[in-house]
Amino acid sequence: MSDSPRQQTTAGHTRLGSAPGQTRLDSAGAVRPLGTTGSVLPELAEAPERERTWWRHPAFLVSVGLTVLALLGATAWFIVSALTDDSVRVSALAISDDAGNVHLDWDGPDAAYAIFAVGGDGDVADLSQLVRGTEAWIPAAAGLYEDDTCFVVRPADVGAEVSLDASALGGQGGRSACIADSAE
Repeated sequence: MSDSPRQQTTAGHTRLGSAPGQTRLDSAGAVRPLGTTGSVLPELAEAPERERTWWRHPAFLVSVGLTVLALLGATAWFIVSALTDDSVRVSALAISDDAGNVHLDWDGPDAAYAIFAVGGDGDVADLSQLVRGTEAWIPAAAGLYEDDTCFVVRPADVGAEVSLDASALGGQGGRSACIADSAE
């Protein structure tokens, strides 16, 4: 045998790494098969799932977000509806006697209004044809009122019974004034 790293073995096989001082490449003559055995990546153990606190749970976060949005939307809606109140209301109704003619004047938006004359005996007469914007002139010569007559001014779209009751008129958006209260 020679001292070269290659040594001849039986049956024409060359043996590598069998020289003195070299590490043996084959262990006890076992031959390792060529090829892959299983996966090249190591198996990973599943990490334990960490418990979320209740305030970090996605469902809670979505609920809080939607609640905040709903509250903001409701607040905005209330503010806009308060600022843009489109209901017709009569306010500051004033009655005056001008040379025997009755002048009714009130504050309110540009809308249709109805005027009713309520006599002392409870008779109701519709005088809505005399309305011009937010005022009405009722001529004395027409005989549409007497000294005990009161006038009810309310939005024209109210279909309830005509009443001199202040709470009923307030609910209808109307006001009343009587001839006895008129300033000359």
